[in-house]
Amino acid sequence: MRFVKAHPGMAAGLAILGLMALMAVAAPVFAPYSPYAQDLLYALEPPSAGHPMGRDLLGRDVLSRVVYGTRISFTVGFIVIGMNALIGVAAGCAAGAYGGRADFFLMRVTEMAQAFPGLLLAIAIMAALGPGFGNLLLALCLTGWTGFARLARAQVLSLREREFVAAALACGAGKGRLIFMHYLPNAAAPLLVEAAFGLAAVIVAEAGLSFLGLGVQPPEASWGAMINEGRGFLLFAPHLAVFPGLCLFLLVLAVTLVGEELRDIVKR
Repeated sequence: MRFVKAHPGMAAGLAILGLMALMAVAAPVFAPYSPYAQDLLYALEPPSAGHPMGRDLLGRDVLSRVVYGTRISFTVGFIVIGMNALIGVAAGCAAGAYGGRADFFLMRVTEMAQAFPGLLLAIAIMAALGPGFGNLLLALCLTGWTGFARLARAQVLSLREREFVAAALACGAGKGRLIFMHYLPNAAAPLLVEAAFGLAAVIVAEAGLSFLGLGVQPPEASWGAMINEGRGFLLFAPHLAVFPGLCLFLLVLAVTLVGEELRDIVKR
């Protein structure tokens, strides 16, 4: 209770994230029906006791597809943000620790990657490679690492002048040891904040690409694709787009709340 009173935003965000993560892991338990089972006789059926979120254009249960869509969002989000953090932190730490030509080269590459709007670059990559889950991961991994690189480099440059780093250098510590034993542990907090906000951005990007037909392909359930399918029926079957849109909003809100609280804690 003390934690909830001290950090209400983080508590609410973690509660929503925990529930959605449980849904993603145990999707067959939470989904009352198969997300692929079709029954055209009941197409566009409104919400009812048997189908709380109604049915879609092919008679599939919307609740079951929303639950399985949670799995897609979490899988893409955590894989992409993990790869972005790995690439960006490695580049930023190497640039800050080694300096000189390494710093110049890595930062120029980062600036070139950052010169293009991330979502537009991802759309271009997907258009060139074609839609699909693997290409979606590749496109998002190639466009989201620059923020980590800049932040990691800035943290390393600020830590290089600290006394404990000078002491480690005096004891013969090499660049690699400094990165793993001193720079990364002290830069973990701001990098974690960056990861939280980055996760929200990746989830929205996945939904956006799937909405455009460039991401996860049918019959797999993706919230973005479900919103796209339902946008033509907003007047007489709004449940097709409203429920996946609401889940997307809640997930992004939860991640953002956690990120905001983490940022406030780091600043103190």
